[in-house]
Amino acid sequence: MKTIFQLLVLSVTFFSCKKEEFEKPVNNTFDLAGATLKYQANFVSNVHSTSGSVSVYEENNVRTLVFKNFKTDSGPALRVYLSKGTNISTFISLGNLTSIEGDFFYTLDGSINVAEFPYVLIWCEQFSVLFGNAKLE
Repeated sequence: MKTIFQLLVLSVTFFSCKKEEFEKPVNNTFDLAGATLKYQANFVSNVHSTSGSVSVYEENNVRTLVFKNFKTDSGPALRVYLSKGTNISTFISLGNLTSIEGDFFYTLDGSINVAEFPYVLIWCEQFSVLFGNAKLE
């Protein structure tokens, strides 16, 4: 009975730590024509290798967070946060990370003050791990 219980615990642990499967790299580019660049930054690695750039463009009072040449490691429950710093004591969730590689974007809610939340975090929610970050300036 003890062996069956140990196998069950091992199975649950193994499968709950499984990395998310992402689709092929996204090529979901944002049309920059007519948009004004407001902020930009390059990603730096924290616990996992993360690279690429991120920018905020505005057009017709709509702000868009644009990822270019982005790349990070795969992991479970990866999220995109805007934060006041590199921790998540105060943050705004933009949802799941679209892809671990490629060009893609998020439309920002009009109430978000990017100057107040200048850090873009790639955060593993399951293990509370910062994969990488970029400070928009």
